[in-house]
Amino acid sequence: MIRAFELAFGQLADRRLRGVLWQSLLLSLVLQVALIALAWWGLASFATFKWQWVNETIRWLGGGAVIVLALMLFPASFGIVISIFLEKIADIVEAKHYPQLGPARGIPIWTGIWTGVAFLVALIALNLVMLPFYIVALFVAGAGAVLFYAVNGWLTGRMYYELVALRRHAPADVKAWRRANPGMLWMTGIAIVFLGTIPVLNLLVPVVGTAAMVHVAQTLKAPPAPGQPFHPPAGQR
Repeated sequence: MIRAFELAFGQLADRRLRGVLWQSLLLSLVLQVALIALAWWGLASFATFKWQWVNETIRWLGGGAVIVLALMLFPASFGIVISIFLEKIADIVEAKHYPQLGPARGIPIWTGIWTGVAFLVALIALNLVMLPFYIVALFVAGAGAVLFYAVNGWLTGRMYYELVALRRHAPADVKAWRRANPGMLWMTGIAIVFLGTIPVLNLLVPVVGTAAMVHVAQTLKAPPAPGQPFHPPAGQR
């Protein structure tokens, strides 16, 4: 997994990837600003008590809360960016490192967008459900962060892998490989989410995360034979 991220970061200077990188950076930045604006709007709507000092306190404390909330929800925006740029990023990475795979059949653009939107909704809903547990975990040193990365990493790893793998393989095969490699995909998802909570660096995550997952997908172990032959990715035969 570490090697996958090394290769992903190393390819950021690739001329073919540069245009995609700038486009994803712009969209990521827009989404980040939108999340901050949404959080501010929510706080302003909440601060409507008749005591002005209470409203001012909420707004004052809310400044830090907005930043934390935006960083917490930013991984949820990954799916939107990935659904738009996945094909280009994966094709560029595979062309350089795995030319033997040949062209991928790809996935329909609307399938990708729908997957990204579904991931966005699922991640936001999941974090809202987990919010009370995050708050409780804050009283145990490091537990809140561990819980946040574990929960979001699981869903993020699954989404990234499925979008990358569905470009070449049937859903049933993708599901079998995912179930055979839960640990690797989970750890990769955690790494992606961790990078996504680092300001500035989080803007690169959609590109770096996709590139890294392309590499990870080529190192997964084959699932047990389910009674009929399973056809592994070309790079693993």
